[in-house]
Amino acid sequence: MRNTIIVSVLLFIAVVVASVFYFGDLNKEKKEAVRPIQHLPADTYLITSFVNDASTDKTFMDFEIFEAMLGKQQMDQLNHLKNHVLRSQNLDEYINGTDVFISLHPGKESVSTLFSVPSQTKLKQAEVDQGMLTISSKYKVTTQDTAGIRIYQFLKTEKDTVERDHKLTDSIFYVSYLENIFFASFDKELLFKINDRKTPKLNEEQLTFFNEHNNRNAPFTVYLPQQNMPAFVAAFKKNRAGDFLRQFINLKGQTVWNINYKNDALMLTGESELVDTEKEYIALFANQQKSTQRLYNYFPSNSMIFIEYSFSDASTWFSDLSRWQSTQDNFKQLQGQETQLKKEKEGMLDAFRNNLAGNFAVVEQTNSDYLGFVSLKDTTVLDSTLSDFAESVGDSIYRFRYANMPYRFFGDGLKAFSRPYFILIDDLLVMANHQSTLTEYRRKWNRRDLLVGELGFKNYEQIQGNEANVTFFLNSGNAKNFLQNVLNDKYSRNFRNDEEYGYQEFYSWSLQLSGNGGNFLSRFYAIYKSKNRLGENAEWEYKLGSRLINGPYVFEYADTSQMIIAQEQDHTLHAIHPSGTKQWSTLVAGRLVGGIQQLKDRSLLAVTDRRRLYRMDTEGKNLSGFSTSLPAEPTGKPIVVDWDGQERIIIPASSRLLAYDMDGGPITGWDNVQVEGEILGLPQLLDNQIVVQTSYGRIYFFDASGNEAKQIDLEGDVNFVSPLAVLNRDNRYIFYAVDDAGQVHEIQGDGTTKVVTEGTWRSGFKVYVENIQGNSTPEMLITDGNVLQVYELADPLRPVFDYTFSQNIADEPLFFPAPGGMKQLGIAVQGNNLIYVFNSDGGVLEGFPLEAQPLFYYGKINYNTGNYLISTKRDFKLYAYRH
Repeated sequence: MRNTIIVSVLLFIAVVVASVFYFGDLNKEKKEAVRPIQHLPADTYLITSFVNDASTDKTFMDFEIFEAMLGKQQMDQLNHLKNHVLRSQNLDEYINGTDVFISLHPGKESVSTLFSVPSQTKLKQAEVDQGMLTISSKYKVTTQDTAGIRIYQFLKTEKDTVERDHKLTDSIFYVSYLENIFFASFDKELLFKINDRKTPKLNEEQLTFFNEHNNRNAPFTVYLPQQNMPAFVAAFKKNRAGDFLRQFINLKGQTVWNINYKNDALMLTGESELVDTEKEYIALFANQQKSTQRLYNYFPSNSMIFIEYSFSDASTWFSDLSRWQSTQDNFKQLQGQETQLKKEKEGMLDAFRNNLAGNFAVVEQTNSDYLGFVSLKDTTVLDSTLSDFAESVGDSIYRFRYANMPYRFFGDGLKAFSRPYFILIDDLLVMANHQSTLTEYRRKWNRRDLLVGELGFKNYEQIQGNEANVTFFLNSGNAKNFLQNVLNDKYSRNFRNDEEYGYQEFYSWSLQLSGNGGNFLSRFYAIYKSKNRLGENAEWEYKLGSRLINGPYVFEYADTSQMIIAQEQDHTLHAIHPSGTKQWSTLVAGRLVGGIQQLKDRSLLAVTDRRRLYRMDTEGKNLSGFSTSLPAEPTGKPIVVDWDGQERIIIPASSRLLAYDMDGGPITGWDNVQVEGEILGLPQLLDNQIVVQTSYGRIYFFDASGNEAKQIDLEGDVNFVSPLAVLNRDNRYIFYAVDDAGQVHEIQGDGTTKVVTEGTWRSGFKVYVENIQGNSTPEMLITDGNVLQVYELADPLRPVFDYTFSQNIADEPLFFPAPGGMKQLGIAVQGNNLIYVFNSDGGVLEGFPLEAQPLFYYGKINYNTGNYLISTKRDFKLYAYRH
């Protein structure tokens, strides 16, 4: 799919947008705009206009995309012009309260830019001369009269050194005044074209459309005269546009986009009016209604470009497609093949067409191989007719028996596949021109090495919806080499220049079209890696000596300050001030088991896998009697219970329970407390008894002396895999536990049991119990591969929310302190290093997911702070990000 890139157009639209924003504070109030576009030549590539008031400047003051797209030196030059020309006192009284237009035109050096600024009142030539010739001491201004046109030439009188140490260019800036409008450009010939009445101008229909769809409530608007798109693209590309690009750039008509503001994305939305559409393939989708597009969930991680198509009305689609195909050069060949197939395989074409679900896509990968995707209504129907139109080549790979089958049903969208190979994935037919391409794709699919697993794509999904008829998407990183080759030398250099520009910081560029009664609703998006995004700019960093293995946790240090505790791989504990400075560090024997907790007196309690029990003060010093050796290796964190006025430490250790006093001494009677099976979860104190559950399907109750008071043993061969969930209902305890078959058991205190839910989770699912909803009872959380499910304890379990990740869930969920005594859920995902934090309703918190290692903390780090993310990378550092 060479030369399918629209990026040339997209990049320069972005540049113009940045220019427009930058001049957004020229005046102080909004009045009715003058429309200078009627003077623009018919070959104009693109026009933008913006509301020229202080709110525009305020809105986009921190818009990083400006500099990334426009370049640092160009920003400096525009800054100079704005401050010393356009904002001069001489000019301000004339342009205050008008709209400003910026447009792109053919020029000697590819593309020329024109600034059009209407004047509030009609000025006499003497007034214009007075304003221009005395506008700024920074410029030498001269005039040139040619063919009745007066041109003002601005040349800097000095080479200013600005903050970035860039030297401003020596380009001459030209200005003319025509019919109450100031026209300005670095291209003098362009001003002559503007002033030349014989030069064809934009037609009346386009002017009307532009004016009708200009949203004065939007910060700015973009206008596209679509007849000039082929020439616009040619100005940036080395080679002529290929078949796929021509799907878009040959559409005749006009487009108007208005901006929606977001500081890490350029978002333009509006309408596209079409004319002369008989031979234009993309125009077929203008007669459809937007529908949900989902095929992108199957695209591999090395996808460079994809176009996803969808039609909502099959009857209209195939009728319009047939009419369009009749205008194509290969129509007679296609018609002859259809006649032959109807003779040989009667009903085959109809059966295949009737099983198509309305979504298809083409993907170009970084190695230039293509993949095609077609959604099916029913794969069983396909199985019954498969041998009619395909032949097996082994390894569950097939090949079409006849050429042009994809083109027959989908047109130019799948024209790249003449007689492809294909496999079946779920309800999709996945095609490629080479058998090896499908084999490699299947490997990627099986290990979920997919585009949707990337952080950048997650950000893209959050901003751009999946309701459309045509979606074009370009991944900047995957297409890096291709872009450098397809752009001409000048723009290729700009793309590579990451010191001057920020194009490589854009994750993606995309265009969406949705049918609108024969026209399109259109949206353009550029997703940027903003420095202001959570996880980009750390407020502080703290160097560890090795990998983080526990924490970070946040505890009280004193009445006025808290501290962050973390353990690194050499078992050192670090205490870090909320400002990022070291408070203390101490080496403990072994890895903390179950983390670390703080008691009421602010002492820190923990056990390690080296059979040690620790209790230390907030300075990291062991309290008297600690550390203490344990007779067995702990399997969970200790709990502290108040038993008849005495606090005791209870520690689970596989099939044993250990009990110690608050001075680190063992408690008599608990030296040989054994259970059958492995203790699951933490012990709980209920009605003055310690209750534990084991993997053998049993629940044990122990009194204060370590004596077994009661045991509940479920009938049959039941193997529990979950911690014990406890619900207090009408002053009676009800227990919930999950066995390895996915059955959820409800267990009464008297031993009565029943199965309340038959789960369908896959082997290896894991169960957790925690209060994340803020009510009086905990929820049951189940992780099943890449799926998280949260349930309310009931008969049967009631779903609260679920979430499907693109990769398997890596580690145990994290639970962070939240207001009201509940916990906030954090999840790390395997394979793509993405971390998530969830709201209580199951929504992903703003700013997430983001890239980080699996151990992290989210919440307050001091009494009076807002929320922070404390996370790590592979460089053995803790990073603190303010949210």
